[in-house]
Amino acid sequence: MSSVDSLLDLVREDMDSVEKMLISSSSSEVNILEDICRHILNSGGKRLRPLMLLLAAKTCGYTGKKHINLACVIEYIHTATLLHDDVIDHAEVRRGNSSANKLWGNQSTILAGDFFFSKAFSIAIETGDLKSLQVIANAAKLIAEGETFQVSKTNDPLISEEDYLYIVKNKTAILLAAASRLGGILGKVPEEAEKALGDYGLNLGIAFQIMDDVMDYSSNESDFGKTIGKDFQEGSITLPFIAALKKSSSEDKAKLIETMQNKSRDSEKLSDVINIINKYQGSSYAINIAKNYTKKAIVSLEKIADQENRKPLIELAEFIMERKS
Repeated sequence: MSSVDSLLDLVREDMDSVEKMLISSSSSEVNILEDICRHILNSGGKRLRPLMLLLAAKTCGYTGKKHINLACVIEYIHTATLLHDDVIDHAEVRRGNSSANKLWGNQSTILAGDFFFSKAFSIAIETGDLKSLQVIANAAKLIAEGETFQVSKTNDPLISEEDYLYIVKNKTAILLAAASRLGGILGKVPEEAEKALGDYGLNLGIAFQIMDDVMDYSSNESDFGKTIGKDFQEGSITLPFIAALKKSSSEDKAKLIETMQNKSRDSEKLSDVINIINKYQGSSYAINIAKNYTKKAIVSLEKIADQENRKPLIELAEFIMERKS
């Protein structure tokens, strides 16, 4: 059994409750809206963010029911960003299935994303926890900033590693940081421990996205659940590319820059880019950076609970580094 399966077993009953709430709370009188919601929710997501929140709440000794609602909130926000991302990126595949925008068009898909956002905040308000709502609202704001900044850097092969990490932090990691911090807020842990949980989620979220970007250049498409080379095709510059470009010879550097500036990118050009990335060990560099962020995440857990109680969160960090899809 994989590490994530064993972790899910620790919170299986709670996760089942989250799944039921995800479906029941997304019902709508508008048929097309409900169809899109069911399509994306039933498409086989890993539920990493709800899992992190549930594990964090368990680690902090929380015994109420609000963690179910907040786990649903976090997953709804994540789902909304996926729907919007696919429209922005003109994606045709999501988690191995046809994307919502391919099936229902851009307009309906954008509105479905908006529906998920509105439902998320509606459920969050119902918990009556102002501190949790502040964390969620801040995460949603930063996600929008990260997404917009990424769009502004599309097709820019000279994007810096610093700018890349800004995008990763705000677009992906901040929601994982919110998920883990919410577990601490529910458990009413001291401020220092609550912040440590946020740092854990943030660093692990950065590692998660870097590894996702590495797999975009190396995974099997059926395992990955997305089109291989999707970042390349969309003009999104990620760490393996940035690292290879920095080390490249003048000839290879010119080839990489020219390829990314030319919006016509076929499989042959993708193969050329992958070969150059491998030649200069761009993916290896990125993996090492991800490992460092994972180590930071694990170290931050020393400020919460005892070694036995924080073990599931450590195992979650290890799973993220070892995952292949």
